[in-house]
Amino acid sequence: PAPMLDWVKGGDITLKVGALKYDPSDYIPPKHKRSLESNRGKYDLNGEDLIIETATGERPKFIEGVPFPVIDENDPNAGTKIMYNKFYANYVQGNHKFPFGTIWVGRSRGFEREVNCEWQQYPLDGYPGHKDVPNREDYERFSLILVLSPFDIAGTNILLMRYRGLEPDSTLAYVPAIRRVRRMSPANRSDSFIGSDACVDDAWLFDGKVTAFNWKVLPKREALLPFLDENPQPLEEGSMGSFWTGKNMKQIKYGYEDKAWQGAPWHPTNLVWVKRQAYVIEMTPKDPYYNYGTQHIWVDSEMNMIAAYKVIQDRAKNYWKVMWYSYSGYESQDGAIRLISGGSMIAVDDRSNHGTIIRFPEPNNNWGFFANLDRGNYTLSGFQRLCR
Repeated sequence: PAPMLDWVKGGDITLKVGALKYDPSDYIPPKHKRSLESNRGKYDLNGEDLIIETATGERPKFIEGVPFPVIDENDPNAGTKIMYNKFYANYVQGNHKFPFGTIWVGRSRGFEREVNCEWQQYPLDGYPGHKDVPNREDYERFSLILVLSPFDIAGTNILLMRYRGLEPDSTLAYVPAIRRVRRMSPANRSDSFIGSDACVDDAWLFDGKVTAFNWKVLPKREALLPFLDENPQPLEEGSMGSFWTGKNMKQIKYGYEDKAWQGAPWHPTNLVWVKRQAYVIEMTPKDPYYNYGTQHIWVDSEMNMIAAYKVIQDRAKNYWKVMWYSYSGYESQDGAIRLISGGSMIAVDDRSNHGTIIRFPEPNNNWGFFANLDRGNYTLSGFQRLCR
């Protein structure tokens, strides 16, 4: 993206260009892989951008795996289908339990503050293990963001209940200062997340509702996409079928941690940048009160589900922010479980010369896939218990 190219030219960032020693296309769970054949031509979109069965024109009760294995870039709905793939490729990995750190970094001041959080996700679509879970409300998924530290904002929690239809997200937030659970407007999801350079919808580069935006695929291009390492990272088997990252994870080193580094302090200095083909997808919000204007997401065209960059404009169509997201393959010791998931995320507000680092799995920060989570935590009463 142009902002990052300018940083390279100006010496703010240096990219270590390399080649992967594994094929990311092979790093998907077995049931995801099977869906790449079984779902060919099975689904399409209706006029409201909802997924329907091609044969009947009806909405499916459950989608197993990724709905659109083959993308025709000339299809006017290609961008919408790619974004659905992005979500469902995540859902097929089961329940997630992901601790993460959010670090404020200024251009001149360097490290400013760190907030430790946890992300939990409970999919009710896409993941075959939840096919028989009761779902009368037609939910797509639940997710929780729990703020763990520091003390002044610990306990600030957000619960998202996303519907499979056109209904807007039902989002609840608990604010310790007032000791109340408040309902958030869908527009609040474009507000800053606890004062950082990212908003709630920026999680995984885009975590908003697909039907809340218009999508357009721009011409494919060659790009350098960020990966955690040339090699996949190890997974350790846990209890009840879960898999976890461990102490043998690669540790990312950021510019502010290296006294000899002369570039941007938020830059991850030891990622690997790999030449791959990418779609650029233009997204525009349908909500006139959404804080962002037009955004451009760069997606690995071979995988049709890995978003690597996002360039954000304000509502006046002026450049504002850039974000990038590194990925990695993860593999169990016996090779039976292979996944693609996050390695790190950076959000930079170029107007304020400020960045936010989102620390993902690290040797002392283990992520869990196919985790055992309590369905009851994703109700109003369950959320209130978590917030006490």
